[in-house]
Amino acid sequence: MRRSVGLFAWALLGMTAIAGAADAPKGITNLPLIFSDDFESGSSSSWVATDPAAWKIEKTDKGHVLSQFGKSNTKTPVRSPFNRAMIKDVTVSDFVLDVKLQSTIKDYGHRDMCLFFGCQDAAHLYYVHLGKQTDDHANQIFIVNNADRKKISTKTSSGTNWTDDWHHARLTRDVKSGSIKVFFDNMTEPVMEATDTTFAWGQVGVGTFDDTGNFDNVFLFGTKVEPKEVAVADQQAQPVGKKAAPDNTPPEGFTALFNGKDLTGWQGLVKNIKERKSMTAEQIAAEQIKADESAKAHWRAENGVLLFDGKGQSLCSVKDYADFELYCDWKIEPKGDSGIYVRGTPQIQIWDSSAEAQLGNGAEKGSGSLWNNAKNPRFPDVKADNPIGQWNTFFIRMVGDKVTITLNGKTVVNNVTLENYWERDKPCYETGPIELQNHGNTLYFKNIYVRELPKK
Repeated sequence: MRRSVGLFAWALLGMTAIAGAADAPKGITNLPLIFSDDFESGSSSSWVATDPAAWKIEKTDKGHVLSQFGKSNTKTPVRSPFNRAMIKDVTVSDFVLDVKLQSTIKDYGHRDMCLFFGCQDAAHLYYVHLGKQTDDHANQIFIVNNADRKKISTKTSSGTNWTDDWHHARLTRDVKSGSIKVFFDNMTEPVMEATDTTFAWGQVGVGTFDDTGNFDNVFLFGTKVEPKEVAVADQQAQPVGKKAAPDNTPPEGFTALFNGKDLTGWQGLVKNIKERKSMTAEQIAAEQIKADESAKAHWRAENGVLLFDGKGQSLCSVKDYADFELYCDWKIEPKGDSGIYVRGTPQIQIWDSSAEAQLGNGAEKGSGSLWNNAKNPRFPDVKADNPIGQWNTFFIRMVGDKVTITLNGKTVVNNVTLENYWERDKPCYETGPIELQNHGNTLYFKNIYVRELPKK
């Protein structure tokens, strides 16, 4: 009888690159072995899942395995597999992934398991779908590029021959040529191939589309991109298609709102957007002088970080935005409380989820909430905050009055209406500034990138 011997430990626990002790396969690549896990430790602290409740370490008659025993209660911003467990803190360019896998669901026509790679956030990744039957949506290699999955495979099989036994899969990736090859059981002839250069690096992981399965003896050979070389710290929330670059260097198609050196593009906040609409240009100009003086006194660029000293007012973008995508790295201290206003409207919440004074306000649910919503959902679907003192990454997409928010690679708000806090009887303003809110705490921001979207 199988029994669970440990649930996922999702905190950062100082993992080492080689988590398990199984012997690595020989002679398959010249790339170095950078990660392995045979799960015999009974711990899965080297992995991060979209829904921890759906995964566990399970003991079988052949030893411990990583088991996706349930379906993830997680939403994805676009149609793609949502049952994912990614190798934590390892980002690669070229790689070879070698893994044993076992489908545990009752046999049916769409039985499947998946391998993920080039994963930069919840809406930008590649995946291999090993499906029992083949069509344009199954048993193919796919790209997810801020849109529903798209088939990119140029070769595939008639279907993956799933049984209840263990199988052997291998995935190879060469970034320069764009080559992607998939092997299943027979390691001499690929069952799938594709060529694509959209994502030059990313995270690697395993899972299913909507089934269940076990994984064991995971070996990752590859060229590792060190965290200090990438623009954001979290392993699953990198800017789209961004190659290794210094902080505050925008990915293709985005503009840096913070240049890492000064307050160019930012200004002090004058009242709120509703009040500004009733002011004359002369009144705004006079107030702007005072607001800018306050901003310069309390906001500054320091070592590539936009830092607020806990005094003064919020900071406001000089430019107004309509539909857009925004990346923003942020960090707070204990009891920290902040937020991001979009189109001048509160707010995408940032706070210390353990602060006792805010527990009655929902802080324990985590950051990313549309906290001022009254009729539409206001709290995040999942808590995704990193520990206090560590960097976090928002990806925010706003189209019309709908907002989607990814925090540290997890979708916490999915296409929810942002209400007009200032005028409750009206929809959200069509344009407005991006504001960095403060509540009298020291705050840190960097890697703030924006891409304006065409109006639909």
